[in-house]
Amino acid sequence: MTTPGEPTKKIDHTRPLPAPPVGGAGSPGTAGPGVTDAGPTTPAPPTGPTPPAGPAPAERRRGVGYSTYAITVLVLLLTITMIVFVVQNDQRVNIWLFGSTHNMSLAGALAASAAAGLVIGLLIGLITQIKVRKELRQYRRGKHPAQQTR
Repeated sequence: MTTPGEPTKKIDHTRPLPAPPVGGAGSPGTAGPGVTDAGPTTPAPPTGPTPPAGPAPAERRRGVGYSTYAITVLVLLLTITMIVFVVQNDQRVNIWLFGSTHNMSLAGALAASAAAGLVIGLLIGLITQIKVRKELRQYRRGKHPAQQTR
């Protein structure tokens, strides 16, 4: 379903056909078949529709971009590096947390801090995503402030 300002059909990306050449065999600027004219020459217009610049809409790449794959690989490498670092640091240490001292494994403390960082990062991303979804819902319903100014 579309709102009043949105198009109802798909956009036709083909270019219009070029105008037919003006004039016939007896018109000025043409000398007839087989006879050359002394005037400036222009290339003949192409016959048929001219393809649009760039790839056609159906040929455009869809799906996940390469940057997403690169970021995923980078995150996996950092995760593996963090796991190796946590496993190698297994000695017991005193950790002061919220006014009290705890004697615990350094690997456990590092893993807990990494998990807390992951949860905090996901919550921050979730808050942003909720805001964007709310704006999109308002836009679809026609109540977005940007649509009100038109």
